[in-house]
Amino acid sequence: MNKNIDLYRSRKAVRVFLKANRRKKKLKKQYFGFDKFKQSISKSRKLTQEYIKPKFIGHTYKLYKNRPLYNEVIQFLIPRYKQFSQIKLPETYDGILRVPKIFSISENTDESMFFLKRLFHSLYTQSPRIIIVDYMFCDYLDVDASACMDLILDGFIQYYTKCIARGYKVKVDQIIPKNFEHKPDIRNVLFSIGAYQNVKKFAMPKSSDANFIAFKLRIGDTLKDTTGVLKELHETEIVDYVVACLASSGHTLTPIAEGNLSKVVGEVMANAEEHSKFRYRYAIGYFMKPNKINNNLGVFKLSIFNFGQTIYESFSKNDNCNSLIVDQMAELSKQYTAKSWFTKAKFEEETLWTLYSLQEGVTSLKNWKRGKGTIRFIDRFFKLKGDDCSDNNSKLTLISGNSKIVFDGTYPLKEIIKGNDEIPMQVMTFNDSGKISELPNDKYVTFVPPTFPGTLITAKICLTNKNIE
Repeated sequence: MNKNIDLYRSRKAVRVFLKANRRKKKLKKQYFGFDKFKQSISKSRKLTQEYIKPKFIGHTYKLYKNRPLYNEVIQFLIPRYKQFSQIKLPETYDGILRVPKIFSISENTDESMFFLKRLFHSLYTQSPRIIIVDYMFCDYLDVDASACMDLILDGFIQYYTKCIARGYKVKVDQIIPKNFEHKPDIRNVLFSIGAYQNVKKFAMPKSSDANFIAFKLRIGDTLKDTTGVLKELHETEIVDYVVACLASSGHTLTPIAEGNLSKVVGEVMANAEEHSKFRYRYAIGYFMKPNKINNNLGVFKLSIFNFGQTIYESFSKNDNCNSLIVDQMAELSKQYTAKSWFTKAKFEEETLWTLYSLQEGVTSLKNWKRGKGTIRFIDRFFKLKGDDCSDNNSKLTLISGNSKIVFDGTYPLKEIIKGNDEIPMQVMTFNDSGKISELPNDKYVTFVPPTFPGTLITAKICLTNKNIE
């Protein structure tokens, strides 16, 4: 009897072993077959104009692997995207996202940030199976809004791809752009520098407009670029790009103008990397050659931005911040509070501190005797157009958190003597008195309800022959 039991158990063990072995082989074949399937799908997608989720036809056995993580950008934005806009999300989703008429964070902040909020929510919740990005009503696509949309799309498509590779279900089947084909200005940005250029899952033909010269997305990474070599490289590339664009029209930038451009780009990039506490920094733009509509030299558009701490947060929520500067800001806030100048959702402490932080001599970093003054470099950037006067076209906009500051040349830099320091300092207060203790013009310095989770600077400069040799 015992011999029969032992024989039964031994045969059962062999059967279990063989069955387990067959399962392993089947799983291995499925895994490698699925990889081959993904590769063929990737190759066949090169000529498409939309993202299509690869479908695995066959055994749906879930692989024994952990669910993938979102990339760092998406992880950072998940707890913050609902603050992109104060407008409530719709209760139901049909998957159709209509791009605003002016899709620009710097020029149409409310509508553009609400669109990004809806896009992020649709991709995150995966509530609509098919997501349609409809450009039917869009007349102007700006580089800042386009680049932010790129990063959101890229992050989620990477996540979807990893989920499918590990056997996890993805509800979103397609992401389709529509109604852009007959809009040359929209096509220029989309084909050259927009989402369908930067996100590898989208492949489109290059723009046929020879007058549109793209400056494709440059990404800085503080973890990899510890010596600042990449930042200097991007700075040089931007300057060389502007010089090359003008050269294509037979013009040469003056040494003074080229120096101004180099300094402002370097300063803005340095601030983006040093104060945000987030590893990535982005730069993107384009140059439109002269035509019958614009001036005789052309229009230069550049956007530099980062996610992470806002300017206000780098002072108010930073234990390692320059305490002297914070004390000065706090004292200034007391003066504004005493005069009842702070107004909810119009001009708050965040707006005041953001404006103050841009002045010369102000820095959030310890052991710095003197801040370089972002406003001073912004002023140099604006002077690239050839004069200090407003021309209704050239404009530079800074958005950080809920603060928005617009510079169009109406208010120039002013020199002041601060305290016992005999060295004059340059300030821009956006008022006639030239005093930071007085209210700025709310047309240029204001609180905006949408929250940009970082700092963005977008410049549109109409160049003139005053900066050309």
